[in-house]
Amino acid sequence: MPLKAYRPPEDPGLWDTYLEWLERALKVAGVHPTTLEYLAHPKRLVTLSLPVVMDDGKVRIFQGYRVVHDIARGPAKGGVRLDPGVTLGQTAGLAAWMTLKAAVYDLPFGGAAGGIAVDPKGLSPRELERLVRRYTAELVGLIGPDSDILGPDLGADQQVMAWIMDTYSMTVGSTVPGVVTGKPHALGGSEGRDDAAGLGALLVLEALAKRRGLDLRGARVVVQGLGQVGAAVALHAERLGMRVVAVATSTGGMYAPEGLDVAGVLSAYEATGSLPRLDLAPEEVFGLEAEVLVLAAREGALDGDRARQVQAQAVVEVANFGLTPEAEAYLLGKGALVVPDLLSGGGGLLASYLEWVQDLNMFFWSPEEVRERFETRVARVVDAVCRRAERDGLDLRMGALALALERLDEATRLRGVYP
Repeated sequence: MPLKAYRPPEDPGLWDTYLEWLERALKVAGVHPTTLEYLAHPKRLVTLSLPVVMDDGKVRIFQGYRVVHDIARGPAKGGVRLDPGVTLGQTAGLAAWMTLKAAVYDLPFGGAAGGIAVDPKGLSPRELERLVRRYTAELVGLIGPDSDILGPDLGADQQVMAWIMDTYSMTVGSTVPGVVTGKPHALGGSEGRDDAAGLGALLVLEALAKRRGLDLRGARVVVQGLGQVGAAVALHAERLGMRVVAVATSTGGMYAPEGLDVAGVLSAYEATGSLPRLDLAPEEVFGLEAEVLVLAAREGALDGDRARQVQAQAVVEVANFGLTPEAEAYLLGKGALVVPDLLSGGGGLLASYLEWVQDLNMFFWSPEEVRERFETRVARVVDAVCRRAERDGLDLRMGALALALERLDEATRLRGVYP
């Protein structure tokens, strides 16, 4: 690439995708060369070998990572992913994307990401706990509520966050709830955190639909990906008067033109790990007749070829990098409303910020207070991105990227370079 940037020693993965979007955004956003140097080189990359005693008494070594990308606007914030596909390049890309997302939402965070290359379903609960605690112990000197705050990502849940918080707290000698977000309510977790990502995506979609004159009442919705975020999107879409006609996992999709009983489907999926029935192959859900397609699974789920099947008027990218650049260009060319993850995928980060603030002050708000703050910030973010996009005739992703880069540039300029 023309951009002089850090190169991971292995498959660059999402880091290269981030650099591609960064180069495109530089054409519409004025960024000082010094800021660009910071953004093209992660601040800190940590690779860990994690020995764990398995239940059979044997020792197994796992590979772990933690990347801090940028801290110009505040302490680093990012998830922990437990998945066999975790790599350093993937982790660096996710950390950089978190830097941009925090700037879009005007939050006092930098970007970070971490993970362990493991299938958590292949471990016993005790083995998983040992692995998570070992990962945390290796990072204790690098993480904290004022330096690097961890949160849940793919494969990690509230229990994983509780183990991380406890390990860190026991090591430093005091209870520190603010070192993680997305933890159980009994340990300082915030009201409304569980479904924040899904709610945020729907609030963004509603605000944009009003601007575009789109009527979402009774709109048919297809949700691709049924993890915690996808499930929350489906539930909120139904509550807001939309009709969820299909949901899909990696094994297939369930389809009902008249609308699914979302609660029933999710209950069965949670109990058995599979949908009640499979009506479609996983890739067939992209071509269903619907007004809204939600991407809530893995990165790159909708590529250029699959984008040509899409009939939806609005494509909402909740998963990081859910759309490839080629797919987005095609959808924009046919006039679809493409809501980028930097905008629609920020609900979880916003909820994490509200949780972190409450933890730091040891003062907790009611569900109504949390919801009010959440909705107010989402509305403000949508307005800011739309105004920036409209100013220069940009699409929403370019508007969000330009806004983020300009905010990062200002912070970097004001801080200067430490000798």
